[in-house]
Amino acid sequence: MRRPGRAIALAAFLAGSLTAGPALAQRQIDDPNLSPMLFGPTKKEERDKIRRDQREQEEAAILTAEQDRDANKLDDPKVRPLIFGDTLENDDPVAGRVTLGEEDDNRGFFGALNFLIPEETNLSLGVGPIYKPDYFGSDDYEFNADPQVYVKFRNFVFLDDDGADFGIIGFSRFRAGPSIKIRGRRDQDDNPALAGLGDVGTTFEMGGFIATNFLDRFAFKAKARHAIKTGHHGTVVDGYLTALLFRAGPVSLAAGGQATWIDDNFADAYFSITPEQSANTGGRVGVYDVDSGFRDVGGSVNAYINIGDRWSLNPYATYQYVFRDYARSPIIADYGDRNQFTVGFHIMREFTFGGTGQ
Repeated sequence: MRRPGRAIALAAFLAGSLTAGPALAQRQIDDPNLSPMLFGPTKKEERDKIRRDQREQEEAAILTAEQDRDANKLDDPKVRPLIFGDTLENDDPVAGRVTLGEEDDNRGFFGALNFLIPEETNLSLGVGPIYKPDYFGSDDYEFNADPQVYVKFRNFVFLDDDGADFGIIGFSRFRAGPSIKIRGRRDQDDNPALAGLGDVGTTFEMGGFIATNFLDRFAFKAKARHAIKTGHHGTVVDGYLTALLFRAGPVSLAAGGQATWIDDNFADAYFSITPEQSANTGGRVGVYDVDSGFRDVGGSVNAYINIGDRWSLNPYATYQYVFRDYARSPIIADYGDRNQFTVGFHIMREFTFGGTGQ
């Protein structure tokens, strides 16, 4: 069995090249203050400022027109509400709208009412190498190509390698809505330690998320999703807290923490060993049963380096510590490691569609 890489991954971690995993890396784009493409006054920020100025001018013009109309109506008794009932004054498009200031892209209480008229869509594409365990809990590491796709459709749809979130409810700095994910399969051929245990099939997960950001440098997101078809048949809950550490010129650095809770079905699919599975391995792997609980906690560091107007370099790394009950599973205790590392980088290119984007 090959056992490369724990020393390499740890050295990379201590050397400071560690940064957030791919999903965490692009997740920060949810908050403009944490976006890898926004390290200062970029073209997008300039476009946003122009749009805000235009909206303010339009609102001021509407208010001025309404005030002039009201002043004229004072001399025209035919349109006074006491004579002819309610007038269109109650349909004031400005006074009847709840606005949340320039920090809120939705400009309204529920984002679901506004996404139907999209102003701008952000698409980021990237690719790079990733060095990670060949299964969760393994001590065998391998290099793979890691394509990255991130889509932000206003403040409504967020798509990355951790799934898709739909911000049906969105106000101020809070968003919530449905969340879906396709979790890849784990094959017993991935590693000799898994031989005889059978495959855990691809799983379609559905649930919900909540997210918020605060103090202009912290972002929190939690997701709870349940398997809809095949795979692990269980429930998994993820929580993430990310902080922007600093931004200096074209370089930005963020750090984050993460924790994952799983239920019995998820635990049985990935960590328990049934008597039949043990027999299939010829007794090489002993019977083991584990229940629901917190599977792991971890940390990450993620760097963003602008190398052009819409290009960036995104080195990242993560560390996850597997909790005791799951670390005692034979596939980890006998053949793996409770300390899990991932390192890699992406070259990213951002595209903007709609609005005044290019």
